[in-house]
Amino acid sequence: MNPPATATILRTTPQDPASDLGPRHRGDTAVWFFTIVLAIAAIALTVAGVRIVPAISWIPLVALGGPALYGAWCIYTTHRDRAPNAPRSHNILAGELGFDLIATCRGVAATAFFMPDSVVHGGATRLCLFLENYMSRQRVVTARFGHLPGIGRPRATLENLHLAAGQTAVYILPVQAGPDIPSGFHRLSVTLRVDQPEGVGQRLQNTRARLPYLRVLRFAAPFEVEQGRPETPTQHSPLPAPRYISLASVTEKEPDLAKLYDLLA
Repeated sequence: MNPPATATILRTTPQDPASDLGPRHRGDTAVWFFTIVLAIAAIALTVAGVRIVPAISWIPLVALGGPALYGAWCIYTTHRDRAPNAPRSHNILAGELGFDLIATCRGVAATAFFMPDSVVHGGATRLCLFLENYMSRQRVVTARFGHLPGIGRPRATLENLHLAAGQTAVYILPVQAGPDIPSGFHRLSVTLRVDQPEGVGQRLQNTRARLPYLRVLRFAAPFEVEQGRPETPTQHSPLPAPRYISLASVTEKEPDLAKLYDLLA
């Protein structure tokens, strides 16, 4: 579910000036494994074909040898283009904020929750989607927010969120509990997919290297609607527009989280 070329890509406020660096192609252990397997299979099937049907013995060599050569080229360019002086990640989500991360989505760590996570009927809250790019090249995160009519979301929506290399950001989506939503616990689904418009890059130092590397990341952000309803209708001001705020950049020596605390106060 990569964003189409005409899709609007939302950039943070302020924008992150970090530049891309490092390899464009993937050349990790999985690429090594499949390259070796394809090369062995190409040689074995070609030798067997020469003995059995010489006229078509070249077919497995072309069909399997071509991808094996491409894999070898990716491995070579990955090591050739690796940046020895890549900046260190600030490790905001797991380190500074102490979030319990379950995985990364193509190198992007994320978590989502409501704040506050308990509201009354007619009360407002905010879905906070925190994102941190662990890689040395930019990412575009396609976030799908599920439908939940009780908080004014009758249909699912998509948002394309840009992350610079090593950047940490938060997307804040204000919502309001309707008067007819049942009391109790509810969940809003959040699904993330990530595009690599300028290539893979390399994992930055000071990141959680052992986290699983997934292509799709799903959350079910919970919140509670408290018992009881207002006796008379209450007039509420319109909800503010969603915001996408930069929290940290690798171009800065130290992260400044004061703006986060002010934002969520």
